[in-house]
Amino acid sequence: MSDNTSKKILAAGYADKLREVVDYIVNHDEQAKALELLRSLEKAITENLSELKIQSRLLAIYQGQIIRLQFIALPALDDKEVIALLKNNFLSQYDLSDYDLLKKLNAKLVNIISIEDRNNFKGELLKSILVSAERITTKHELRTIQDWLKNYVSKVGLDSTDNLSRAQYLVSLKSDKNVSQGEYERLVSLFKFYDRLNLGSDEPIGFDEEPPIEIKGQLYIFRKGVLEPVTENKAVDEAMALAGGGASTDVLSSPVPAAPSAAQPRPVFADLEDALKGYAEGSLEHKAIKQEISRLKLAELKQAQRAAAQSDAQK
Repeated sequence: MSDNTSKKILAAGYADKLREVVDYIVNHDEQAKALELLRSLEKAITENLSELKIQSRLLAIYQGQIIRLQFIALPALDDKEVIALLKNNFLSQYDLSDYDLLKKLNAKLVNIISIEDRNNFKGELLKSILVSAERITTKHELRTIQDWLKNYVSKVGLDSTDNLSRAQYLVSLKSDKNVSQGEYERLVSLFKFYDRLNLGSDEPIGFDEEPPIEIKGQLYIFRKGVLEPVTENKAVDEAMALAGGGASTDVLSSPVPAAPSAAQPRPVFADLEDALKGYAEGSLEHKAIKQEISRLKLAELKQAQRAAAQSDAQK
C-alpha cells in the first residue's frame, strides 16, 4: 500500500465505504478478499497510528472491521492470530450472519500438516478461551466465558462424549430464568467449540479430514466419528475430490450392510472387518473403520443384553 493509499483511511467518508466493502466480504464469505483487505488495513493503521490515536472513534471503527475480516479469513491466519482473536473477541462471531466457527476451525486445522502440530494448536487455543474474560451472560451469577467453561467442566466432566451428562446440563441451563434464549444458544455453541478442541486430531471422532470409504461399491464419509452414506452425485464428486481423484474400488463399503440371509448368517460388522484389511494400520481410513467396528460390536452387545433382560422378565 503506497503512502497516498494508506492516508485514505484518514479521509472523510472512507470508513463508510470500508464498511460497505467488509459487509459484502462477510455476507459472501470471501476468505481471500478478507485476508487481502485485512493485511492492507492493518498496514494502513500502523502507518497512521499517531493520527488515529487522536481520532479514537475512527480507530475503534477500523479495529472493529479488522475483527470481522479476521473471522472470515480465520483459516488463513497464523496460529497466534487465531488464538488472540478467540480469546479476546469470541463473542464477535455472533454479529456475523450464519457464521460457522467450527467449520472455519476445521478449515484451519486441515491446513496444518502435522497431527502433533494440530493438537498443540488446539491445546493453546483451549488454554486461551479457558481464561477469556468476555461476558457472555448478563443476569446470571456466572458471567464470563471463563466462568461458564469452569462450570461446564465441573458438571459434565472432561469427557465430551458423555452425551447423557451433557444433555442433562443443557436441559437444566435451558430452564434457567437468568439465561435468555439468545444467551443459551451462545453458550451451547461455546460448549460445542470447547468439546471440539478437546478431541485429538489423531482420534477417529476428532478427525479433521473426512476420509471417503467405499464398501461393496457404496461410498461413505467418516464424519466426526460416524460413517455417513453418500447418496447424491455432487456429494460423491466432493468426496472423491477430497480423496485426490476418482473413485477407488477398494476405498470402503457399507457400515450397515444389508441383512444377511438365513442360510449365511453374517455379523453386521463382518464386511467392515474385510475392508479393514485393505488399509495400512495408522491410516485415517484404518482408524475410521476400526472405530465403526467397535461401535457396532458395542451396539450388538447392548442389544443382546436388552433381549436377555426382557426374556428374564417374561419368565
